[in-house]
Amino acid sequence: MCQTTPRAERELPVSREAPAMAREFLRNATCVEHHSEVVDDAVLLVSELVTNSVLHGGPPVVVAVDCDEDTLQVRVRDGSSALPTRRDAAEVEESGRGLALVAEMSSDWGVDPEDNGKHVWFVIR
Repeated sequence: MCQTTPRAERELPVSREAPAMAREFLRNATCVEHHSEVVDDAVLLVSELVTNSVLHGGPPVVVAVDCDEDTLQVRVRDGSSALPTRRDAAEVEESGRGLALVAEMSSDWGVDPEDNGKHVWFVIR
C-alpha cells in the first residue's frame, strides 16, 4: 500500500457524464509520486471501463484506485452480473475497442464476478 496516497473510490452516476467524472477523479486521486508517468494511460483505460459500465452494466458504478510503489490498480464496479467480452471491432465501427485497449495498454487486467455485479480492473506497472 502506498504511504503517500490512500485508496480512493467514487460512485458515479449512470450517465454520459460518468466517464469524464471518472477521468477527473483518477487524475486527482492517483499518486503523483509513484505513477505520474502512467496516469494518462490509466485515465484513458478508466474512461473505457466506465463507458462500458454505463452502456452495458448498471448501478452502482464505482471507480476505485489503489497505489503502491510498483503498481497502479484501477477497478470499476457495476451492478450487472454479465461479464464483458473482448471483441475485434471492424475498422468502420465507432465502438467496441475498449477491452482490447485495456488488454494492450495494461500490465494485467481481469473481471471479478460478485453476487450483485462485477469488478473490471487493470494494473499498470
